[in-house]
Amino acid sequence: MADEHKQNIENQTWDFKEFTEHDITNRLKLSYNWLPEGIDNLLDGGCSYGYGTRFFRKKSKNVYGIDLNPKHIEIAVKRYTDINFKCCSLEHTEFESNFFDAIVINDVLEHTHDKIQTLNEMHRILKPGGTIIISTPHKGLFTFLDPYNYGYYLRKCFPWLYKVMYKIIRLIKERTIPKEFNPEHQEKHFHYSLRNYKKMLNQSGFSGNFIIEKVFRSGLLIEVFTMNLESFLKIIIPMRIVRVILKPFYWLSQIDYWIPYGKLAYNIAVKIIKK
Repeated sequence: MADEHKQNIENQTWDFKEFTEHDITNRLKLSYNWLPEGIDNLLDGGCSYGYGTRFFRKKSKNVYGIDLNPKHIEIAVKRYTDINFKCCSLEHTEFESNFFDAIVINDVLEHTHDKIQTLNEMHRILKPGGTIIISTPHKGLFTFLDPYNYGYYLRKCFPWLYKVMYKIIRLIKERTIPKEFNPEHQEKHFHYSLRNYKKMLNQSGFSGNFIIEKVFRSGLLIEVFTMNLESFLKIIIPMRIVRVILKPFYWLSQIDYWIPYGKLAYNIAVKIIKK
């Protein structure tokens, strides 16, 4: 029992060390600025391990976070005991209808299995007059550089090469050849235009029942270039060293994010009011 307790402590220390805190920057700060003050209930949809959810406590009396990753929810529950975290999908939640005054979905909608069902569910649990803020990658000039889609297209077009590369990468990182094949990269990482947003909203429960109050299309190349560099470097060196090397690029990305590039931009965020 003593050995088991010691192992649990070591695992918890690893969790806290590996999953670093973040400052309130970029899309997180934009969402924070767009949120109304002094509300009762707020949902952070796709909250990961709560590193951004924690900032929303200044905006809402009660803050909730949901995510599909049980490990992330476990860490969030340990760190932020005054926030209500639950492991579930955005497509199906257990919240009451018309419960939330505000919902934030930062770079999560493109990862959901059913986009329209996600919007249906968000419409159900959002109060009339409530705010929902959604950010996703934008169909801009450098969409083709999205590193999340390299694996998808490689797996789709050249599955044999994908399997070989997957084994090589795992051998480099973990010094062992995996017995099971990688379940990742089976779905495309979608990018959306404002027109796409309107189309999806009109196909969901929001149809004829929403106002797009604000739109912000920003960032051009620095962020996606940094993501590509990070994806490559973390294959060959530890992530903690990668973060140190790329610190100047992270800083430049934060500056670039706030420049409104319009239709050329790599990011898009919208603030929507439910009628």
